[in-house]
Amino acid sequence: MLQNIRERFTGKFALVVLALICLPFLFFGIPSDFIATDYVAKVNDNEISQPFFENSYRNELLRYDSQGIEVPDAARSIVRENVLNTIINNLLVDLYIDEKSLQITDAFVTDIIQSSPEFLINGKFSKDVYYSWLNERVLEPAQFEESQRISMKKSQLERGLRATSFVTPSEYRRYLNLVGEQREVTIAEIDLSVLAEPIELMDEDIETYYSLRQNEFMQPESIDFEYIEINKNTTDETITVSEDEIRKYFEDAGERFARDERRQASHILFLFGDNEIISEQKAQEALNKLNEGEDFSALALDYSDDGGTKEQGGNLGMLAKSQLPGALGDAVFAMSINEVSELVRTDFGFHIVQLNNIESDGQVPFETVRAELEMELKSQKSSVNFTVIERELSDALFDADGIEVIARDLNFDLNELKGFTRNGGGEFGANQIVIDALFNAQRNNDSQLSDIIEVDANRSIVFQVSMFNEATVMPLDQVRDQIISDMKFVSAEVLANNIATKISSLMENNEDLVPTVEELDSVTVRDVIINRLTEDVDFVIQANVFGMKKPLPGNTKVGTVVMQNANYAVFSLKNHTYGIPEMIPQEERDAAKERLNQQSGVSDYTAFISELQLNAAIEKNEELLNAASMFD
Repeated sequence: MLQNIRERFTGKFALVVLALICLPFLFFGIPSDFIATDYVAKVNDNEISQPFFENSYRNELLRYDSQGIEVPDAARSIVRENVLNTIINNLLVDLYIDEKSLQITDAFVTDIIQSSPEFLINGKFSKDVYYSWLNERVLEPAQFEESQRISMKKSQLERGLRATSFVTPSEYRRYLNLVGEQREVTIAEIDLSVLAEPIELMDEDIETYYSLRQNEFMQPESIDFEYIEINKNTTDETITVSEDEIRKYFEDAGERFARDERRQASHILFLFGDNEIISEQKAQEALNKLNEGEDFSALALDYSDDGGTKEQGGNLGMLAKSQLPGALGDAVFAMSINEVSELVRTDFGFHIVQLNNIESDGQVPFETVRAELEMELKSQKSSVNFTVIERELSDALFDADGIEVIARDLNFDLNELKGFTRNGGGEFGANQIVIDALFNAQRNNDSQLSDIIEVDANRSIVFQVSMFNEATVMPLDQVRDQIISDMKFVSAEVLANNIATKISSLMENNEDLVPTVEELDSVTVRDVIINRLTEDVDFVIQANVFGMKKPLPGNTKVGTVVMQNANYAVFSLKNHTYGIPEMIPQEERDAAKERLNQQSGVSDYTAFISELQLNAAIEKNEELLNAASMFD
């Protein structure tokens, strides 16, 4: 194909084309920027050309665009810098590979290409498909194969570096300790709404605020519509189930409501450390002392490497077998009360276990789960009923002229919602399915009955648009309350900041908060114990609490944040307790270990790139890098 093009581009035709291309330049000259000869950067005397860089920058912008991301002008210089850094890092790796003469055989490249799904027909490599794919991209086979060879070398290098990474047992256990760690926190929340309530504003200030910000008080385009809704949750209320049905459902549930035996044990942990033999000798020494009659709790305090349990005599709590998987669980659930185990080897090290208590298994009482079973049975019947009603509505849509007729004939309630915007509204909130359906109707100027729209798993609607409303500026009277609220909120923020400063000072000095808080209606104080998965504490507080280093004994760490609800909060971190890894299911522990290994591998590869950068001569042309791009 490429050869045919070359053959045709000869003779008189070629001379005419060349003449047409060159003629303008005879009169006007060649612009200085028509052919870019400068380099954007040099790496060990290897130049990165301006055209190559600009093309890479354009591709990055196209990537953002394909994801629906608009890069603001202020951020484009950052994107350009990142693109150049990526090119430099890739070039450094290429140079390293050349220097070390890493090899990928022709046979390996061929195998990879011939196993690529895009070149297969019925599971077999097709030359025709392969060459057609190359021709579409104007690539020569040798060029493509060499690019694949380079990519494989880089992949081989990165995999090799990551494969050497590993996580020691102590690092692994430390990570699991942190996952289950608990922190004791005092939180003083300052309610901005309470501060804002007594603030008074002048009419002229409100009017000035409105006149300067009218674009903030636009009534967006909206839609008024009528709709019929079928709701599975509503039909649940009309469905009943008998006592016999519920009891039979319970009996048929089999092991679902079986309650596992639970056991309470204590352990002494000896981490492997750098020398597993020494760890085992130390564990055997402690076991010998136990067998000689020494106290288990005292030995746990002296010997155990589990900082989360040693202060409590090694107590693991009351656990089911499913909560204590692996060798440790096997040992605990094979022991008798007060029995002390031999050494138990796990992923972390050696354990000595003492069984303290047993709660026997059995079945959850019927009355305990009766309400749950009744709801499940109602839900099952409701699903069937919902499907029948939805089918009736679908059949009625076929011949109906208007939504009022369907509501009357099928005895549905006819609902109305006005002022529905692109942000949603009413009981549908910001449901994107409803928004898209209504504004598609607006775009097509469609006031006919819609199809059945599935709002969510439990609700479906049919709607008919009655009015499309254009965007307008709302009058002052309509937005007055909003303006007052906004202005009060800004003033309340200033007051909240002053209060937060005062409370923070009290916490840092370990002074009593009660006298100050009693004078302030806007402040509430609570003591909580949280972990990294706690859901009933504001996320911003949680993130900041676990972003702090643990406090030294007797010290308090203090922080101030703006919460997700816009209130200010001051918190003090008093104490922490590490989690117990043995309580984490084996599958989750294995997944955590794999994540740690991957993170370690990524860190090693990043460190390798940094080392290449330190040992390279890198020169950047800041003028070209900061120059305006033709793609901006």
